[in-house]
Amino acid sequence: MAIVIDTDGGIDDAVALWWAVTHLDVHAVTTVWGNGDAAMATRSVLTVLAAAGRLDVPVVVGADGPIAPAPQLDRPDWIHGRDGLGNTNRTPPDVAVVPTDAASFLVSLPDGTDLVTIGPLTNVAAALRRDRSLASRLGRLVVMGGVARPPGNARPSGEANIAHDPTAAQEVLSSEWSEPPLLVGLDVTHRATLTDAEFGLLAEHRNDAAAFLDAPLRFYRDGGSRFTGDECPCHDLLAVLALADPVILTDAPVLPVAVDCGGGPAWGTTVVDLRGFDAEPGFSRCLVALDVDAARFRAEVRALFS
Repeated sequence: MAIVIDTDGGIDDAVALWWAVTHLDVHAVTTVWGNGDAAMATRSVLTVLAAAGRLDVPVVVGADGPIAPAPQLDRPDWIHGRDGLGNTNRTPPDVAVVPTDAASFLVSLPDGTDLVTIGPLTNVAAALRRDRSLASRLGRLVVMGGVARPPGNARPSGEANIAHDPTAAQEVLSSEWSEPPLLVGLDVTHRATLTDAEFGLLAEHRNDAAAFLDAPLRFYRDGGSRFTGDECPCHDLLAVLALADPVILTDAPVLPVAVDCGGGPAWGTTVVDLRGFDAEPGFSRCLVALDVDAARFRAEVRALFS
């Protein structure tokens, strides 16, 4: 089945996108604000697609801000660079994007299309506001976002993609999906990390993927490993792999989830009821990734680089 990737164009997004367009049937890529503005995300995506030889994949520009008030978060230039690719300043190709907005494009997707979101959920929420039936018509929804057991990375208990637009996240997760959305959050992305072995292989530039991603990932390692020490997360790649290879997640129960949209210290937190009780009002049932086969993840990364 074809998939659509919704991305905010950072470095881990670039790795995820490269893997996806060389392994899966990617129907299109939609861009959204988050790691920078939507224009930056679009330039980053086009640059990656050109390097991967996949400019045939349509790109659609999406939202440039949240659908409702959200926490004020600093733009993470120290993690992704001003260009979303570690300040490598590569020139994007001069190609046209699809002449519509991402929300309209998502509403028009063929039934059964799978959707992977690796940025804030603004585009998806906007699409659902236009057509609530979209959730029941699409296939699987995989969301890189949230954390069941804090801390967060953007806020004390909030993960960045959710905290950028908490209202959008709550609206998306509470929609009537054909099967429970899968949340791939910090509980697993901080365990599925890149080690010195993967970075050593990356530096050998054995193929186009390694040659292109080497400098961005080394930049990302310096800024993005604050919570993982010497090892480096690659959050968005794990979300894409979880769609393609679900057994990479070794524990992903269905649990009640809600997003704090209240504006207080927990604003942007994914509240996960780990007790496994019936969902209370305001909660939705989601698959929540709690553990991961990190060795399987690293083997996939090494295959990408070699």
